[in-house]
Amino acid sequence: MKGIWERGALVMVLFFGTPVKCVICANLGKESHCHHDQSHFSVMENIMSTQQKRHRFWKVERTGIDIVPASERTGTPLDLFWVWSAANIGILGIVYGAIIVSFKLSFLQSVLAALVGLSSFALVGYISFSGKLGRTTTLTLSRTIFGIKGNIAPTVIFWFISMGWESINIVTGTLTLSALFQACGLSESPLLTVVSMVLFAALSIGVTLLGKEMVITMQRWVTKIFGVMTLVVVFYILFTTEWQVVLTMPSGSWLTGFLPAVSVVAAGSGIAWAATGADYSRYQHENAAKAKIFTAVTAGGMIPLVLLLFTGILLSVQLPDLPNSENPIAHIGSILPDWMVIPYLMTAIAGIVTMAVMSLYSASLNLLTLGIKIKRVHAVTIDSTIVLSVAVYTLFVTGDFMGPFVAFLIFFGVFLASWEAVFLLDYIVLRRNQGYCPDKLFNYVGPNGGIKWLPILCWLLGALAGFSVTQNDFISGPWAVGIFANSSLGLFLAFFVSFVCYGLYLMLNRYKK
Repeated sequence: MKGIWERGALVMVLFFGTPVKCVICANLGKESHCHHDQSHFSVMENIMSTQQKRHRFWKVERTGIDIVPASERTGTPLDLFWVWSAANIGILGIVYGAIIVSFKLSFLQSVLAALVGLSSFALVGYISFSGKLGRTTTLTLSRTIFGIKGNIAPTVIFWFISMGWESINIVTGTLTLSALFQACGLSESPLLTVVSMVLFAALSIGVTLLGKEMVITMQRWVTKIFGVMTLVVVFYILFTTEWQVVLTMPSGSWLTGFLPAVSVVAAGSGIAWAATGADYSRYQHENAAKAKIFTAVTAGGMIPLVLLLFTGILLSVQLPDLPNSENPIAHIGSILPDWMVIPYLMTAIAGIVTMAVMSLYSASLNLLTLGIKIKRVHAVTIDSTIVLSVAVYTLFVTGDFMGPFVAFLIFFGVFLASWEAVFLLDYIVLRRNQGYCPDKLFNYVGPNGGIKWLPILCWLLGALAGFSVTQNDFISGPWAVGIFANSSLGLFLAFFVSFVCYGLYLMLNRYKK
């Protein structure tokens, strides 16, 4: 009898909304201390939204950096698995494996360096907790640390990083799509390059404009379809590898070879993605378990990269110059049989599209976090115009594949690593228990005009330490020698220094109170 009343009440809610007096409890004689409007009704609402979610992927996402409404918190940890798996399924992961071997490491040392470096994806998994708790984007949550105005500095830098990598993705995707058309029989020409760029950009921008539901839907199918095609390429390389040569590679230095290799892998995986963790977890259902979120994000990012880096380690024997190739995707394709070239290029394009979508999605959200009062779709449009301009200049004017520009972005990555240390420690010590106050995220100014100088100093001190040991085409730090030369260990040092500085700041605050 109780079940009949409950089902009847739930039907009434669908037509008339939540009643002032709970119908279920009224008929069961339990009107006092009613809790059904937060259990039965929310359960039914979640069931309905889950059923409708699969039909909403074509609708434009209207939520910018606002607090995600409870009715839209329908995400599951499995959604996050598809997002992060597709984002890391691209063939470019093979290049990272070849880069590891370039540090003169043995096969076992290279595999171990890959596994240790990829464990940095735990950062993305842990920062994803903040999205579920705060229900908004990562850089918006960062306002609680630096103040609303103080947070502008890291947001500008991260917006620039996202835009930079998005430009690189557009250029790489255009060249790969052009190569696919040529493999199908078309002749290389400027017109073919233009058509390739328009098609690739239209797909990437179109998915980003539609928003989260379309992103998750696309990532799910990309993982399933092109994940299989990636495995075909991986197995081919496995069976054509000269295993005797691979297993007899001499061991390298653990200090000057292994550690820099680990840092390069971490810089291109977990550290690079961590600042976007909450952008996708903010839609997670309130009952989603933290352990499942962490596992889904970490495993989704690591599993495809483990396979791809392992393949790159093996491929370095056949293509020793792969790490320095101007077009690594085409270089890898040169050793494949003719029947595999077209599926291989399609897989490469799919992987680049997923990275392009995620970069553009986060860049548009960061633009809103700067305080610009526009809709998310307008932010996507502005960002798209900028990255297309950069891509056109690169493809048709300079002809350079942005080598110096990549070094410039790695330079900004030092800021990213030191910020992640501050954000992570702030969540562990404070927000995990206190939560995030919406008023402080959007309205609160506080002392110093909304700028928290000491946390900003902790962030910048870490970045300064990282710069001092960083050496590339853009910067040469005074102590960038030995194990720090030509590696990304500066990112680790930046993370460590900011972590310690902000930890001391929190201890001092607690002592004062």
